[in-house]
Amino acid sequence: MLERLPSPRSGTVRRTVSLLTVPEPTWVDGLRIVATGRDLAVGDDGARRVLGTRDLTVALDGQSRITELAGALPSAVVEGLAGRSVARGLRAHLAGLDRSLLDPSSLEAALLDDLPTVGLVSGYGAMMEHPELFAGRRRRSPMIGVCAGWAPDATADRRTRSGEPLLRSAPRAPAMSALTGAPEDFHAEPAPRPRTMRRRRVLDVTATGAGWEVFEYFRDSYFDPGGQEGSLHEYTVRARVAADGATIEDIAVTPEALPFPECPLAAPYARELAGTSVREVGATIRSRLSGTRGCTHLNDVLRFLRHVPALTSRE
Repeated sequence: MLERLPSPRSGTVRRTVSLLTVPEPTWVDGLRIVATGRDLAVGDDGARRVLGTRDLTVALDGQSRITELAGALPSAVVEGLAGRSVARGLRAHLAGLDRSLLDPSSLEAALLDDLPTVGLVSGYGAMMEHPELFAGRRRRSPMIGVCAGWAPDATADRRTRSGEPLLRSAPRAPAMSALTGAPEDFHAEPAPRPRTMRRRRVLDVTATGAGWEVFEYFRDSYFDPGGQEGSLHEYTVRARVAADGATIEDIAVTPEALPFPECPLAAPYARELAGTSVREVGATIRSRLSGTRGCTHLNDVLRFLRHVPALTSRE
């Protein structure tokens, strides 16, 4: 588990994203998501400049449909998302919007793009708070084969078939304030609350003489009824991008905390992104890191690299 985030260096643009997920009133009845984000530039003299911030509030019903969306979005975007399920087709809908309505490289697009997987991850909250609802089923899960953690006969598969609780707890995680070297290294977010979940992302793009250095941090956390934060999914990524701001020259992934022993087996396959474009990273992941060669959450981490070109132009 990561103990310290690097402070952004001179020549860095840092994008940070945080999504607080609150059950309303339970994890299966509905969710309220408070999403915040910020872009920060660090000049050659070390001075920090906020390039932009965004805040969105989203309410989902028990079928994962959007019942409320508040934030600085065009009315056409809000109206087009009303009643839409975040579990099916949301990202395709967002990708099809005119850039004049939603710039795919923007902070608001980054926040909206996280809604499908944030909704998916909320199921872990229900598992840990109400294990009795998931124990004793002794069934084959439809998740089998979707990723390394759900490979046939892997830990998750065996627990499901035996009727054991799938997940009992998450390893204790340091508070975000303990990870940062300075308060301004991560944007202000709502205070921690018991029985909630939190997704955080950090993406650093730093200019070098020969191109760009990229650092990414990702963590899904669960705050138990006592307010203790545990890490469900946590990754760090280090990459080198060519001077064109798009071509991945080298990439390495470090799994920091994951729910099942088999989950880290997907990380080495990320090297197959070397030589490809971050602009096409979504399609490349689907073709090369699908099934048990990938990890649902790692693939989502790697998709975030699509924001690199936009950040290289915002220094």
